[in-house]
Amino acid sequence: MSDFKHYSTSTIANLISDTETTLAQLKAEMQRREAMAQEVQIEGLENHMKSAEFSLKSIREFLAFLIEEYRKEKPS
Repeated sequence: MSDFKHYSTSTIANLISDTETTLAQLKAEMQRREAMAQEVQIEGLENHMKSAEFSLKSIREFLAFLIEEYRKEKPS
């Protein structure tokens, strides 16, 4: 820790003010980054859901194909 004995009261007050300002800016930046990270995760989730829907559609089409082929080969 620095030795503040040599600092004037107004200098210490200025240091406190600057520190509080910097802390507020750092908190705002942290909140901005957290919000950005959440947006990226939400966008990733939307892409994942689209991919899952596409996969489900492919599976349905494949099952329909198998059923159709089974019916064609099934003796009447």
